[in-house]
Amino acid sequence: MPVPDYIPDHLKVILNEDPHGISFPCNSGCQMRFIRNKQDLGGFYSYKQWGSVEKAIKAAMNRNKQLKALYPSHLIKRKHKPNPNTSCGFNGVGFREKLDKRRDEVERFYWVSYRKNGKPAVKTFSLGYTEYGPELQLHAYRTAIQFRSEWDMLGNDMNEEKYKKWKKVRLYNEGHPPFEYVKVRRKRTLKKSA
Repeated sequence: MPVPDYIPDHLKVILNEDPHGISFPCNSGCQMRFIRNKQDLGGFYSYKQWGSVEKAIKAAMNRNKQLKALYPSHLIKRKHKPNPNTSCGFNGVGFREKLDKRRDEVERFYWVSYRKNGKPAVKTFSLGYTEYGPELQLHAYRTAIQFRSEWDMLGNDMNEEKYKKWKKVRLYNEGHPPFEYVKVRRKRTLKKSA
């Protein structure tokens, strides 16, 4: 929403840089919005009540700064919709094919993104470089979802060690029954001599 002409020029400059959640729905005052947990903590600042246009806008700006200090945006737990191009329909879980330039082969894996001790982290569940069956792919997918769900619930208290042997157990089932995993050995190819 554009800043009305009756606003002093020095305040227009400030509001153009940072609007402070302020809008101008009518000529009798300004509205400051600050929403946290689906609740608007802002309010309407009447020019008449505050004594002038400038005093009302400065009061709204100061209140916005106070609310930003009380409710910092980095503490908001955002829920994002899964991106169909990069995820598998579950937040923080995706599938990727990556060319290993050293081996000149493609590795396929499910990845899980999460924040460990406040820093971004990624856990992968590799299907390897060889052919694999749909059972292993479904198992890797369900294990990745289990890992992310458990992380969302327990955070840093989660026992990540149990995921080291993820190919042999079904961690997403109660009691962790074993999973039959047979790795098909790669055929060695002889390099052609020039």
